[in-house]
Amino acid sequence: MMYTSIVLVQTDKEKFETKPTIRRRSICLVFFVLLCMCTLSCGKDTSQDGMQSYRIIHKVIPQPVEHADPSGPKVSQQVDILIPDGVPLDAPVFFHFGNETDLTDAHLLRMRRLHGSGFQVIYVQAEHRGYGQSLTQDEDQSVPAYVRVDQVLADAHEVVHQLKKEYSGPWMAAGWSYGGALVIEFAARYPEDVKVILSSSGVVDWPFLDYGYDRQIRKTLGDACYKRLVRHSKNLKPEQLFDENWMEREFLHTTIMGVTQFPRLKNLKPAFQMLSFLPTRAFLKVLHPMDIRFGDGEAWKYAQASAARRVTGKQVTEGIHNWHAWRYQMCAEIGGFLASEDPAGLFIRTRDDCCEECRALFGEDPHSAEGPEWSQRQELESLPVPLIYVTGGMDPWLSVSLEPDYKIENGRYFFVPEGRHCPDREDPELAREILAEMLKYADAKL
Repeated sequence: MMYTSIVLVQTDKEKFETKPTIRRRSICLVFFVLLCMCTLSCGKDTSQDGMQSYRIIHKVIPQPVEHADPSGPKVSQQVDILIPDGVPLDAPVFFHFGNETDLTDAHLLRMRRLHGSGFQVIYVQAEHRGYGQSLTQDEDQSVPAYVRVDQVLADAHEVVHQLKKEYSGPWMAAGWSYGGALVIEFAARYPEDVKVILSSSGVVDWPFLDYGYDRQIRKTLGDACYKRLVRHSKNLKPEQLFDENWMEREFLHTTIMGVTQFPRLKNLKPAFQMLSFLPTRAFLKVLHPMDIRFGDGEAWKYAQASAARRVTGKQVTEGIHNWHAWRYQMCAEIGGFLASEDPAGLFIRTRDDCCEECRALFGEDPHSAEGPEWSQRQELESLPVPLIYVTGGMDPWLSVSLEPDYKIENGRYFFVPEGRHCPDREDPELAREILAEMLKYADAKL
């Protein structure tokens, strides 16, 4: 095995810079070797794993923009059903609650692949309004005011109501991350719709400013790397709102979140730590192709969408500004802006900064900063539906999720000490154990 040494010097401006050409080549060589290693370990799973044949049915359900006014404008909600060969139409239904992303056939196949062919289950997914193809007919999507939690829950209720006529087995709802919060709300509001719910890394506390994520970044990446990232973030201080530095800083923060949060990207950690020694601009030049290779370019798309004052429906459906609706939700209802308790920390934006951004994007003060914070704690106290909850000890959202010692009276808590965000999404054995547990509760009430 070949080892390459790297010599670094620190300037008066406290920016790490490499000595001349040979050391730049050394860093590039180290990056190339690490990238090759990561490519082998972080590649996408494209195998079928011996899956039995199946058919996928696509439906569009017209949903009222306001369910209290069913005759008004509509949202074209995309709904997909996967039925494996041999599975009867009265089999249990695993209902994926869409969250802040577009949903494609790949999401259905991923769930089926995780569970394997040992379960007689029908898979349904419903795209969240405001994302992907599930939009209103309005070409201007700059202020997607129709994207509200109460209407999202009503959409899901209508999906269940319509599809139960065809798929009459017991329904089980599942949500990941923000979707995990939605399924808790859904079960509390429409308990007759489902027999059991899965909330994977479901955030249950939504303060306007979240300080816990920052602490986990430092723990996961180490204090030395964290300090280098803080320096990069400071080097990208914007001169004005949504300028190039603002965009690159948002991109940097989102990339840090990806490496810290997602199980499938954890093998990038050594390369990321090593590359953080680079000067800020050189660091960014390496991160952008990494984002494309390992994250489908989502970090940069998030940064672009978070700064977009004008957004068209076409830009959303083509995936260019699909994240814009999430920024609207953060401002209008949900909160969850990342912040650092230490003024010298990574996330240096203040509460006022976040409010200013919301006003610039959507023309009004953020309601999430004014009223009581969104939370599922009260619903959990008397949840009428069995709850299966799963999270990881390394999840940066753990501080706003259910505590590891939280007692679930009706259901089960799967806690994975070394797991990251939504650990069941990357662990077939865990995913199958969870589904088997859900089926016990579903069958008990048939």
